[in-house]
Amino acid sequence: MSKRELQIQAENLLNNNSQEEALVICRKLWDDFPQNETDSFNLYDARLTLKAVKNNYKADFNFVYEVSKMFSSDFQIKNSFSWFVFHKYIKGCSNNDIIQYENVIFKLIEIASQKNLRTDDSFPCPVTIAVLNLVKAYSKGLFNASKILEWLGKLNPEFLSKKENIIPNTERGDINDASDLEKYYSWITKALIKQERYIECEEKCKKALEELKNFHYDNSLWLHMRIAICEEHLGNIDKSEHMFQDILNTKAGSDKWFIYKEIALLYFEKGDYDNAWSYSVDSAFYGNEPEYMIGLFLLQARVLVKLNRVNESKILAKLIGAIIKEKGWNNKQEYNRLLEYHKVDIANLESAISLFRQAREFWVSERYKGLIEEKGKIVFIHPRGKMGKIKTENNNTYNFHKRDFQKRQRNLEELKEAEVSFIKMNSFDGKLIAENIKVLKMVKSSISEKFKVGTIITGTVKNIADFGIFVRLTGPKTGLLHKNGLPNHLKSSFNEAFTSGQKIKVKIIKVTDKGPQLKLQE
Repeated sequence: MSKRELQIQAENLLNNNSQEEALVICRKLWDDFPQNETDSFNLYDARLTLKAVKNNYKADFNFVYEVSKMFSSDFQIKNSFSWFVFHKYIKGCSNNDIIQYENVIFKLIEIASQKNLRTDDSFPCPVTIAVLNLVKAYSKGLFNASKILEWLGKLNPEFLSKKENIIPNTERGDINDASDLEKYYSWITKALIKQERYIECEEKCKKALEELKNFHYDNSLWLHMRIAICEEHLGNIDKSEHMFQDILNTKAGSDKWFIYKEIALLYFEKGDYDNAWSYSVDSAFYGNEPEYMIGLFLLQARVLVKLNRVNESKILAKLIGAIIKEKGWNNKQEYNRLLEYHKVDIANLESAISLFRQAREFWVSERYKGLIEEKGKIVFIHPRGKMGKIKTENNNTYNFHKRDFQKRQRNLEELKEAEVSFIKMNSFDGKLIAENIKVLKMVKSSISEKFKVGTIITGTVKNIADFGIFVRLTGPKTGLLHKNGLPNHLKSSFNEAFTSGQKIKVKIIKVTDKGPQLKLQE
């Protein structure tokens, strides 16, 4: 069969959307009419080939790559190859898969080039998408700084878009995500600081703060943090300390445990172990995910040894050992030295959760040690049930948050008018707030007065459990409609008969400290 006959056959198959069969013909053209012959495989044949791989996920990558490489000077070929790679190796792929396809992305940038999205953003750039997705994959889990720097080095940041990425969300509406340029600066500054390239890191951080106006995921905070860390490692200790304090005095830094950790590290390296311990306790107090705080625990253990509090240091050593054991991590040398120093047997440790609770009790006692308790009455609960106000006998009023109770409180509404003790602490803005709150006396009549037995009330289905339905009543209060309080014809099918958000009429049959118990009123 002549070359022209094969071309016509491929064209007809493509017109009938038979890409797989067309690709077989294109491969025959490639094999039967090599470049060194007179009637050789040409640009027209290459374009036919790239049309045949569109939406054809079974196509042989190496064949498509060789064809595209031979005719890479043609814009249509480069563009088609880029989208072929995107659809087959990037779109919808997991981070692990994308890392496995690293060589494919390398060949992509060998053929195609990065588009300048600042001058033309009418269509996305597959090269940019592929590289940023690969970098994102390398940033997950163990942050691979060398790989991230290698791949970001293949992008021109001046071509990256400054526009926010919009992520459609059917439940919450469109979500504004970081721009490509913001992601670039976020990753490259973190990688540079991990590689101890402090001068370059600080330059990139400052450039990011100059170029970008809107930030996401606390990236602005992180950039200022990294500048402060760079100044510390470049020997400008006092400047670094002032920068950290400025960050702490902003609302953005009020509950960021990592800021306190960096200040603690700063004082540790200066040999000021008392201040290092104080800031490390604040850091631990605000943090809540032990596996991400293991570096802080190591710092705390070292500080306590320096303060000749070896037995307390062992509390943190055990916690580190339990986290390493449960996560299956390979021990770093610095962790091994600590575990050996304290003679910690990882195999026989309690669970990380149990040890974290013990450590948290220790941090709380350290945070409030020597401070005087005051007494007052809860006089206001915010409608959202997350915060409120305490007034003392001297008419001083202090704000508090739900998390600031010694014991977990499910429903603050029940604590209205309760007598409490607390400790005054400074918040991020310098105002005094109440922490370490202990309930001394409840006003128990408040629930029964509000919800009287026999009252019929309209509530909203909050959620459905195997044993019944939780119904939201007045304010934040929730009552339980047990399945035994349902008519017989609904007892076995109530999880299908009711839906979250549905309005139902109920009768209060009993009032307990936990809340009203209900019966369906049809």
